[in-house]
Amino acid sequence: MTEPLSPSQQMEELGRAALVLPGPGGGLHELMPEGGQVQVVSSGWRLAVREFASNRLAVFALVLLIAIIGFCFLGPVFYQSNQTYSNPLVSYLAPGGSHLLGTDENGFDEFGRLMLGGQSALEIGAFASLVAIVIGTLYGAISGLIGGFVDGLMMRLVDILLSIPFLLIVLVLATKYNGTVLDLSLVLGVFSWLVPARLVRGEVLTLRTRDFVQAAQTMGSSRMRLIFRHLIPNAMSVTIVNVTFLIADSILALALLGYLGFGLQFPHTSWGDMLGNAQNYVQNGQWWLVYPVGGILVVVVLCCNLIGDALRDAVDVRLRRR
Repeated sequence: MTEPLSPSQQMEELGRAALVLPGPGGGLHELMPEGGQVQVVSSGWRLAVREFASNRLAVFALVLLIAIIGFCFLGPVFYQSNQTYSNPLVSYLAPGGSHLLGTDENGFDEFGRLMLGGQSALEIGAFASLVAIVIGTLYGAISGLIGGFVDGLMMRLVDILLSIPFLLIVLVLATKYNGTVLDLSLVLGVFSWLVPARLVRGEVLTLRTRDFVQAAQTMGSSRMRLIFRHLIPNAMSVTIVNVTFLIADSILALALLGYLGFGLQFPHTSWGDMLGNAQNYVQNGQWWLVYPVGGILVVVVLCCNLIGDALRDAVDVRLRRR
């Protein structure tokens, strides 16, 4: 026979029973941890990383993009080829032998050219997106925080600039300045900040009504402190997602400039420059000068877009899968 429970023991048993719910498999599971145990609460960024990792397609795209970056920047260490002096005697050689992807019209090894063009394309894409995101984040944060007439005036300026064809401006500036990596990065970045500015401004309009921002204003924080210590860090998720799309857009814009003949100057080259005579190459049966560079260009842009979509779903609580 069991001994009768004291009133205190009965209350403890009732409390334990109240913290236990029926489990999905027919058993019981505890709703709350026992005394002395600590529940681990995952941070927002940890949950975002976990959500991104659950997207297998995005993880594959990230691994593939890292592999392409390694191919472009580490490949020349293991596969050395002449990319400085032309040799017409070996021009238009088909793939094989010492030239894995053949040679182009100047006798340059196409495989090595693919690495060299990838370096320029990735560098310009990364630097142009950095310039655009810095300008757009500051502009959007200032506009959203000030509000009122100034906000309306700043956004109308953005609307006016968005109405001007982006490619037209870039073509005009590309013809004026030298076709170097730095010049094209600045040209593309300076005219790519408009969309990030609108996104950050919308996020700041929501953040400025939050309690922590109101408390900081009450304590006498200046506008610059609010922007750099409270608003921009909390709008970082929007900027991180937008960076991936800006890289893809910059690489595509650079490829278009190179295809039209306004790309980098020799000895620099990009994937767009390599596709400058793609139509003639295809008609002459020189497929190795078109399909490899066109394929890797499509793959890089697709990987950036897949990573951007996954990051957007991961950092946005409303889109995060439960």
